[in-house]
Amino acid sequence: MERVFTKDDLIKDLKKLGVKSGDLLHLKVSMRSIGKVDGGAKTLLDALLEVVGPEGTLISDAFVSVFALPLTDEQKEQIADDHTPSYAGAFANEMIKHPDMFRSKHPIQKFAAIGKMAQELCEAHTPESGGYELLEKMCELDAVNLTIGKKVAGVGTTHVAIDLLGLKRKLPNVGTMYKDHDGDIKLAKVNWNGGCAHGFPKFIPLYHERGAVIGYDKIGEANGLYTSMKKTLEIEMDVLKENPQFFLCDDKACYSCQMTWDHSPKKKIRFYFHWLKKNFKSLSFSRLKVLRKANS
Repeated sequence: MERVFTKDDLIKDLKKLGVKSGDLLHLKVSMRSIGKVDGGAKTLLDALLEVVGPEGTLISDAFVSVFALPLTDEQKEQIADDHTPSYAGAFANEMIKHPDMFRSKHPIQKFAAIGKMAQELCEAHTPESGGYELLEKMCELDAVNLTIGKKVAGVGTTHVAIDLLGLKRKLPNVGTMYKDHDGDIKLAKVNWNGGCAHGFPKFIPLYHERGAVIGYDKIGEANGLYTSMKKTLEIEMDVLKENPQFFLCDDKACYSCQMTWDHSPKKKIRFYFHWLKKNFKSLSFSRLKVLRKANS
């Protein structure tokens, strides 16, 4: 019989991992990996709020979708605001629904936050901010990462390291509409560096080896990784200074890693050979054209 995890079960697991009252916590959560939870994402959110208490703060990635430019008429009608759903998963969207939630004012990289520092951090993350400046501020405040789920990509601070080191890529030509503080509808374009979800987990063994891991245990059936944001950033900075290609994934058919960064290999013949080999069975040249258009 499948086990069903309750709020009390999750509280016990969170405390065993090391989560405590007063934590400023950056969350990346895969609900599916936890298993069956009585009450779903709301139960996990309630458990976290109880553990960190009134002095704590929860912050989750809650980014919104972007579209290839120019936008269609239908896409122009999709105005991003504080309550726009996120593609970041069930937990992020549960946070968005919470009555005490604040959403960062950045039009695309919109974090969701609840707790003591939620309003302060979110209001400082504006359309003029870099996409991951909020996480940089959290590092300065000695915050902690909580990553739940083996397949969740990285801990978030890798983006900060990439930006601080000035690593650049050819930005995708994508964006969305949003309403600014004056109520005017404007276009926001992606103007920050992202990264490949398959490359960032390469840092995780280094977090263990170099003392960034505070706790590593189960949350339900999922792997829970509890780390110092300041230390994960320090490790990433040190590694990327020596080897800027470290965060690129090993897939020679990955357009982002192989072709878009200033320090990408950019071996076109090799890339197209591996891309064709990987996609031969479902070959669609229109798919490749769309990929290139979004990155042009």
